[in-house]
Amino acid sequence: MSSKLIKAKDLEAKRIRRKKIRKFLAVILVIVSLLFVFFWTRVAVTSAKFKKQMEQMVLGKDYFIEDIVIKKKYTYTSPSGKYSLSTNYFFYYDTDKRMQIPVKIYDEYEVGERIPAYTTDHVYYGYEKDAILPREEFRSNELNKAVGAFCGCVIILLALYLFFDRL
Repeated sequence: MSSKLIKAKDLEAKRIRRKKIRKFLAVILVIVSLLFVFFWTRVAVTSAKFKKQMEQMVLGKDYFIEDIVIKKKYTYTSPSGKYSLSTNYFFYYDTDKRMQIPVKIYDEYEVGERIPAYTTDHVYYGYEKDAILPREEFRSNELNKAVGAFCGCVIILLALYLFFDRL
């Protein structure tokens, strides 16, 4: 066999392989796009449910505002290095229970002072009304947001690869 014939067969095999890879990636792109829509739809539905739930809650019946004593102040800075992007501020109201608060409130109150907080069960408190949402559902919604964002990144990468692969 001549080398031209072998090269032609190799080129044809590579072309067929590339075509199969492109088709596979296109199928993956469609699947990930459907997942993207699914997860962000779940996020939108759950967020609307939370908003409706918060609007329908009645003070004194569904939730309460109580003054709690600040036992300890705590800040947590993510260990991303010297120039951290986020710092979280907490007040401890029990030995192991804490609530996250904004920085201006953190600076305004001292240990031993009382601060008004929202609660539904007189055990767990939150500075903002959103903090008394059902914990598991809220965490699940946050995970859905993360998965949706990841799917969006995958969609962009696959679309860019498929676009530039044709050039």
